Amino acid sequence: MKLHTNIHTKLSPPSSLDLKKEIYGELSIKELEKVNATEDNRAISLDLSNNTLNDNILEELDNLNNWQEVELPKNLFNQTSTFQTTIVGYGRYGKNYIGTKYAKNGYSWEIVSIVDPIISKSLFADTILGQNKPQTYLFHSFRQWYDNYFKHLNNYQKARQVVEIALKPELVYEQVMLYIEAGVKNFILPKPVVTNRKEMLQLTEIINKHEIKAAVSSQWYYSDFPKFLKREIQKIIKERKQKLSLTSSNHSSIPDFYKVEIDFSKENGLAYTTDPPLLELPHVLQLLSSIGIIDFNNYSSLPEVSGTNTFVNAIYQVENIKNKVHINCGIDMLANPAIKQEHPQWDIQERRLKIYFDEENTQPNIEVDFWIKFDSSGDFAIHPGTLIIRDDDDCDGPEGLVLNIVDDQLLQMNLKIYQAFQKNFADFQSDRNILSLERYLPIGQQIMLIQNLWKSSVKEEKENRQLVA
Repeated sequence: MKLHTNIHTKLSPPSSLDLKKEIYGELSIKELEKVNATEDNRAISLDLSNNTLNDNILEELDNLNNWQEVELPKNLFNQTSTFQTTIVGYGRYGKNYIGTKYAKNGYSWEIVSIVDPIISKSLFADTILGQNKPQTYLFHSFRQWYDNYFKHLNNYQKARQVVEIALKPELVYEQVMLYIEAGVKNFILPKPVVTNRKEMLQLTEIINKHEIKAAVSSQWYYSDFPKFLKREIQKIIKERKQKLSLTSSNHSSIPDFYKVEIDFSKENGLAYTTDPPLLELPHVLQLLSSIGIIDFNNYSSLPEVSGTNTFVNAIYQVENIKNKVHINCGIDMLANPAIKQEHPQWDIQERRLKIYFDEENTQPNIEVDFWIKFDSSGDFAIHPGTLIIRDDDDCDGPEGLVLNIVDDQLLQMNLKIYQAFQKNFADFQSDRNILSLERYLPIGQQIMLIQNLWKSSVKEEKENRQLVA
């Protein structure tokens, strides 16, 4: 089978009128033709990775207008347990994080293509994935990917395709719809998936109706460490209540915690051009859920939300936590000078959870540094996380149990997701090891809620400043 790398062929992707109506509503045939034309232009022109074109890239783009024929490897589809993966979007996350995991051999995935409007051979060759998988096909739009790769596959091969979307949430909905229409049945979606509740519910409905397997890449869901932490917290609470029962008759009414604080902020986060509630907050809510601090399936109260263009604060009133759960997420953090001096090339992150059992404690009983940084290859942890557990008697001193955390969450996430892709749709949806889009809804909708409250808070603060001025 030949793969043609031209970009001037015009061919509409295969789609059904019913699916079109679900996505765009009751439109006439002429209106649907306009939608197709808009999708063609949009897929080619979207800036997916926040970079600018330079002369070298433009030259390589021009070269792609010439017909070339490359032979698909004969053994590409021979492994029945292997999926062929396309990454859509090759920005920071695509090339620096998940790309390093796809560069590894011996797993149930094989990277076959990248779709990004400014990808080039030279840019790709400078990345770990490009060095380990130089045979990967590079496309600049959905149209080019479909015309020159996907349409040449038979039905069995199409069923083994996985599309991982590595885009900002503002771009996800439109791009996912293109690949759904083409017939892709396996997706890995970025957290928090989209930017508003309407898109999230509509996407969930279409995915369920057409039995599309879609996993959300919220990596802390797939990690065993939050499960371990949840178990340890529950053991400590049980032991504390047993002690209190010996000295207090109303021990059952005493809250489990006094206060919970969690701060997920990063240096140079402005480069992502994403609102604070959509960048770091998804990590926080996932951890609070996985650790068992907040059950978002049954949480109905409104959080208190405030913030600016560079941070969001949220406060949750939770049963059995006396002084609430306090969340801070910033995207323009000033790094600790000592850490910055030691690691001047790093973008420093603060990812810390603090749990206080008693009001008088000056230090948290449980403190976790979730920042685990790997080297550029993605193989070695050069900054492990840390778990500190302090007993009540030693809470004001330096003593306590200290454990280093080295957890390759992205690799573990991929292993679990691709294993579940082997299942049928019903079994995939019921697999609790997988964060399906439907299972992600309570957290996703909570993020959308905070995003709306944050926007109102920022707008109100701006108006107040103008009145004062």
